Amino acid sequence: MKTKTTGGAMTGRSVLIIDDNEDLALSQASLLQYYGCRVEVAHDGWEGLRLATQRPHDVVFIDIGLPGMSGYEVVRAIRSALVDPPILLAQTAYGQPEDIRKSREAGFDAHLVKPVDPGEIIRHVLDGREALGRRGPESGEGSPPPLPPRNFRPPAPSSDPGSPDARRFA
Repeated sequence: MKTKTTGGAMTGRSVLIIDDNEDLALSQASLLQYYGCRVEVAHDGWEGLRLATQRPHDVVFIDIGLPGMSGYEVVRAIRSALVDPPILLAQTAYGQPEDIRKSREAGFDAHLVKPVDPGEIIRHVLDGREALGRRGPESGEGSPPPLPPRNFRPPAPSSDPGSPDARRFA
């Protein structure tokens, strides 16, 4: 089942979501897929690190409290493995100044507190590299696209948990 996309400035951007909360990851992936992003999902730190270092991504959303290895460990490993790492965004339920400091020190580009507003997710994917003065698409379209309609329903994931389609959204 192919999901209708809006096209525009986000089309073709590659996003990786590393979060052990499968519902949250699927929701974020569906939102980004709706706007034309290529999205991959991992549910533990090791799988996320593997995907992040195997293929290029524009933006990676990383939960801090992951099984296998923490989000802090994942971001450090990505930064040490890649010459030009993607935008690396922490997403966590913890938003105290100490949590934000720890994210910055670990190497995250930004610290997002769950639940993350869909508009903020879109903004980070759309503006991430440009806002940080790093390479990015040459689109020139700076305003976020409108959110999907209320009746938008994401495609059902593959029933085979080992299927690549169970973790990746085209």
